[in-house]
Amino acid sequence: MTGVSVPTLNGVWVGEADLEAGLVAALLDQVAATRLPYCLQARPDAAEQLIELAATRGMTMARQIPLMVLDDPSSLGAMLPVHGLVIRELQPAEADHHARLAAAGFEAPVEPFLQLMTPPILALPGVRCYIGEVDGEPATTGLGVTIGPYVAIFNVATPPAHRRRGFAAALTARAVADGFAGGARWAWLQSSEAGHTVYERLGFRTVSNWPCWLAVSTHP
Repeated sequence: MTGVSVPTLNGVWVGEADLEAGLVAALLDQVAATRLPYCLQARPDAAEQLIELAATRGMTMARQIPLMVLDDPSSLGAMLPVHGLVIRELQPAEADHHARLAAAGFEAPVEPFLQLMTPPILALPGVRCYIGEVDGEPATTGLGVTIGPYVAIFNVATPPAHRRRGFAAALTARAVADGFAGGARWAWLQSSEAGHTVYERLGFRTVSNWPCWLAVSTHP
């Protein structure tokens, strides 16, 4: 529960096939009690057991979210560098630079990004946030979080005026490469529809598609 009023930033994620539906329901009750929009996501072999539970709560299926994994970084070098693009790591005090550019890239309101991406978040161990600039103008952004054996990639976003020039791929490659340099052995991300082919070119492969149900209004 992040406290941010975006459904996919609050919820319950089911990572085991042998689940307890009563426990999932109890956890959903805790999230719903915040009166924030929320989600339920589950690995595919657990999804069948949750369809009725989601329906009884008035949750609607949004989409299948690809879970993608990369464990061979050999193809990353082909994506770096991109002519004219300068990628740098942001300092914690620059968190709002990422938030504003990510909002522009996702064509979404900026307030949730400013709430979520704060200087204390960027200061956490293993968190690296990047911005890519062209002629000094911000053009793409993204986030890598290295925890133990993996690096997770989030918030890769490019505003419309800078798309289709390889910027997002280059920034993702940088985030993954830094994660591997920091001790990670594999990378993962949840892909948007627009980003799927970009990540495939980097060497990511889809290992499963996670159903995502949304509750945009909470129970009283």
